[in-house]
Amino acid sequence: MAHIKIVRTSDWYDCETCGGGSDDGGSIFVDGVCIWEKVPMGHCYGNEYLDDDFFYKKVLEHLGHTVEVD
Repeated sequence: MAHIKIVRTSDWYDCETCGGGSDDGGSIFVDGVCIWEKVPMGHCYGNEYLDDDFFYKKVLEHLGHTVEVD
């Protein structure tokens, strides 16, 4: 059975003009090997929110499963 570790991270940017925003990121490890990583970089626009389902889907796809979310 695979050992899966999910590490979630976030970054916040404070802007005097627009108020700023936060960006999500993280790393996914399967049996100690990093299979996915995104370094968060908060900024004014275009920040990304990654929920738990996003991370679970990445793991299942790495393990060879097709995932469809309606």
